[in-house]
This record gives sequence, C-alpha cells and structure tokens, in this order.
Amino acid sequence: VPAAPSILRRCRSRRGGKRVRFAQVTVYYFARRQGFTCVPSAGGSSLGMAPRHHRARRYSLGQFAHLRQVSHRQHLRLHLRREKLRARRRELTQNGTVPSAEAAGLTLADVSDDDLDVGQVEVGDYFYLQPLPTKRRRALLRAAGVRRIDAEERQELRALRLSREQCGCLCRLTCEPRTCACSQAGIQCQ
Repeated sequence: VPAAPSILRRCRSRRGGKRVRFAQVTVYYFARRQGFTCVPSAGGSSLGMAPRHHRARRYSLGQFAHLRQVSHRQHLRLHLRREKLRARRRELTQNGTVPSAEAAGLTLADVSDDDLDVGQVEVGDYFYLQPLPTKRRRALLRAAGVRRIDAEERQELRALRLSREQCGCLCRLTCEPRTCACSQAGIQCQ
C-alpha cells in the first residue's frame, strides 16, 4: 500500500513560491499644521500635518536605510549638543541657583562636535520619538508658517487629559444603573 502524500509537504512547497519582496520605499512629505487630533502629555499646541502631501520621493531600500541612519545621527548629535549646553549652563549657574550672564549668553553654536560623545552611543538603540516641550512645538509651528496658533486648544487638551485620568465608574460589587456613568454612556459597567 503506497503512503499517502503529506499535507505538510504540500503546504510548504506551495508557500515557497509566493513571497513578498519590497524593492522601494515611498516617502510622503506633509506640511506641518496645528494638530487638534493628538494629545501631548503637557501644554497645548499639538503638532499635526496637512490633509494632503506636497511631495513624494521614492528610494531603494538601501538608499532609505542610509537616509534614515544619517537623519538619526543628526538628531542624536543635536540632542547631545542640547544636553551638553544644559550641563554647561548648570555648571555656570551653580546648578541653577545663581544667575550668570555668561550662562545666558551660551548657544548651541558654543558646543563643538569635539565635545560630543557620538561614538559612544549606538544610534539604533537611542533613536525613538521624544516628547517636545510646548515652546519647541510652538517654534516648529511658526517655522512651518503657522501664523495664528489657536490658544483654546490648550484648555481643550487639559480637559481631555483630566477626563482620561478617570476611567470607568464608581460602582463596587453591584452596578446601580441610575448612578453608573458606564451604564448611562451605554457601555458595560467597568
């Protein structure tokens, strides 16, 4: 009696011929706008983007990997330069307790590349999105041409952050539909 063909072998051979391979990366560029869709952890002026892209570029996988590595290294260098500037200002002001005209006059240009330990940090391990302070978000918006930053967004974002702190209802052991916030919102009691 001949052995029945294996189901596993059939699946393996069928799967081997159909592979997805990527040859290019398409990067879409959008103008920066005030967000209204994201909630920063503090302050107002959330960052967003225009509804339509204004430019698109195609790269090979190798080109895109190199472009990202260069970009990440530039961001890392800028981050290390800012950290070094903060440290120098702290030294000159005795940990921020004594005002110093010299510390106030320092800029990023005063920190040279020789002062940075870029070689000590692995770019791939370091790079991730960093939260930006409100002043930097506002500066980015102004640099992108946003003339009027909506000040009401700050109060809306604060209200959203406060509402997210309270989740569910105050019911214990049994649900009281008349007083249960979940029941009144039409969801199962949390």
